[in-house]
Amino acid sequence: MRRFAFVILSIFFVQPLIAQQLKLKVASYNIQYDNQKDKINTWEKRLPGVVTIFGKYQFDIVGAQEPYLVQLNDLMPQIPEYAYLGINILGDTTTLRRHYTPIIYKKDKFDVLDWGTFWFSETPNVPGQKGWDAYSARICTWAKFKYKQTAKEFFFFNIHFDHLGNIARRESPKLLLAKIKEIAASYPVFVTGDFNTNQYHENYKILSESGVLKDSYEIAKNIRNRNTTTYNDYKPDPQGDKRIDHVYVSQAPQIKVHSYRILTDSYKGIYPSDHFPVMVEVEIPKKN
Repeated sequence: MRRFAFVILSIFFVQPLIAQQLKLKVASYNIQYDNQKDKINTWEKRLPGVVTIFGKYQFDIVGAQEPYLVQLNDLMPQIPEYAYLGINILGDTTTLRRHYTPIIYKKDKFDVLDWGTFWFSETPNVPGQKGWDAYSARICTWAKFKYKQTAKEFFFFNIHFDHLGNIARRESPKLLLAKIKEIAASYPVFVTGDFNTNQYHENYKILSESGVLKDSYEIAKNIRNRNTTTYNDYKPDPQGDKRIDHVYVSQAPQIKVHSYRILTDSYKGIYPSDHFPVMVEVEIPKKN
């Protein structure tokens, strides 16, 4: 009887404690835009590979970069367990061929409490503005989520920094940090994106040494594909270890990073994008 009573008590008291641990699979994935000049790596050929990756890895939340609305319209019906948040770089949701920076999430797991967009420019709330010396307009899509099972709340920021403008590449991470402090306050935070800055670039330090965020690669307990680039350029054997796609996590409150992995899957002989996805398995602390 005593043993039976102990088992019953365990069910009532241990299970709620387990439920408090929020473990997530978070990813960053540059799904290259539908480049109609590229007759080899067409979106029509790449779409099944993207769908396969979502199905295989079962991400909870993905920060994606570059897809057009026409691509999202193709993708989302094939991954029906997901929904997305976002507008394009012009600030609308109707233009079919403009870049999005969407947040794609499992809709059965999360409630969206709030979300928005800002532009990486001197006027971040003005839609469509190119910032500083940037080649094009660049945006951040952010959201406040609540995990339905435990009611834990956290913020998610997804970005795509400019690839050419030296001033824009330096000022954009500074603006991002300011916006995180303004919007997310003391909540747990994730930042995903194509930063167009690798770990050896001086601008990388702006975020990694900010005291606000930490590159998940640097604090992961386990790493797969350690010496792998995240930009493959559709080459069958991409060389180098430069990572321009990153997943950052807040330092306070601290988010535990159990594993970090660059996903090098191909589909029928081609990569689904010119970037590899980056996936981290994390745990949000019990207290927000």
